[in-house]
Amino acid sequence: MSRTNLSLEALACAALLGACALPPPGRGAAPALELPTSATTAPTAVALDWWTTFNDPALTALVTEALANNRDLGRAVARIDESRALLQSARSDLLPSLTADIAGSRQRVTETGSFSQGSPTRSNVRAALNASYEVDLWSRLAKASAAARAELLALTSTRDALVGVISVQVVQAYASLQAQDQQRQLFGAAVDAQRDSLRLQGLRAAAGDIGELDLRQLEAELAANEAQLPRLERSIGETERALAVLLGRSPRALIEQAVPRAALSAALPNVAPVPAGLPSDLLQHRPDVQAAQARLAAAGARVDAARAAYFPRIALTASLGRESADLSRLFDGPSLVWNALASATQPIWGAGQLDAQSDAARARERIAELDYRDSVANAFADARNALGARSEAAQSLRLAQARGSALARAAELTRLRYNGGEASRLQWIEAERAALNAQAQQADAHRALVAAQADLYRALGGGWNAERLAER
Repeated sequence: MSRTNLSLEALACAALLGACALPPPGRGAAPALELPTSATTAPTAVALDWWTTFNDPALTALVTEALANNRDLGRAVARIDESRALLQSARSDLLPSLTADIAGSRQRVTETGSFSQGSPTRSNVRAALNASYEVDLWSRLAKASAAARAELLALTSTRDALVGVISVQVVQAYASLQAQDQQRQLFGAAVDAQRDSLRLQGLRAAAGDIGELDLRQLEAELAANEAQLPRLERSIGETERALAVLLGRSPRALIEQAVPRAALSAALPNVAPVPAGLPSDLLQHRPDVQAAQARLAAAGARVDAARAAYFPRIALTASLGRESADLSRLFDGPSLVWNALASATQPIWGAGQLDAQSDAARARERIAELDYRDSVANAFADARNALGARSEAAQSLRLAQARGSALARAAELTRLRYNGGEASRLQWIEAERAALNAQAQQADAHRALVAAQADLYRALGGGWNAERLAER
């Protein structure tokens, strides 16, 4: 038997022995989960620009600025660019590579050596085109490319999740600024009115029409309301600076107003009602769930790539060019050179390296599957909590509005009774204080509803499409 036949038989036996110890292939697909019945319905479109539903141009401009300039989002985009480049590199491994080789050499050998003959100075010029290609017979390179693509999808979904988080933070900061500005206006107006009243009552006290007790009660109430203004100014400044950081503004711009005063003085953003019967398959569109599913697919592809490493690697190489001792004769017919080579490399023993790589890949796949299961469970819990918080915030706002209206009317009636001599000044002061605090709480309740609505949009993966829901 020839040496060539022996080599081929040995290679075949080695490949057979290596295949006998192969680990099972990776799964990569999302596991079946025990979801609510409504999760099996058709998917619903998710609006990524959900903040436009508040119908507030100033808010939309702020979110747009944050998505364009936020540094955390910029880092996420850079990671996507890196992953896209790695995917392109993985795809290029599936294609033949072509290189050009141009080399020239000149050397002098001894004239006194035993093998010396002819001229001691020798030259060599070579120009060749080299091609190489690995036959991906076991899909090792294809699985590596699939894993790179899944990882790119995971990073893209992670970017989308970050978009949702940043948008929610901008909306909540904007609502906080508006609520704090309304409270500042309320207490500022109350302070101005009480100062005017205190001047008039001071003249009456000097004339002996009222006693010192009434005057001191007015002074105490004025001081209490004045104390609210510095606290509100500090809160507004802190919220503006936090918003400026979200917007990606420079340190110098941090001292500027993040939101124009005209926008703050406007009414709080409109809050759209939540349609009944939101389908649970909305959560399948959550970016964090999609990212976890993509990572699971990437881990499964990595397992298959590690499994394919047990099989032989088949490589084809070829070279075509010219070689001559004289540059002027490089393109003559006799200077043509070429070669072709086919090789197969079969791993036989590597101190357990392939087994370790395969075990590590399967362990990462199990981790990715557990992460996916957790992401789905957390998505349902998050959405449930967000729906509850939104419902509570809406009810709290209704109650705050009813309470504010009742206390405003009570303050008006107490003023009329005081003018008629049926109520004391202290009763009137307390009634006005309660009405003022109720108005401030009403502004904060509206802020809480806007914040809960924004968080609900994020929890549902972006928003909901009312037309599609109506078709169900």
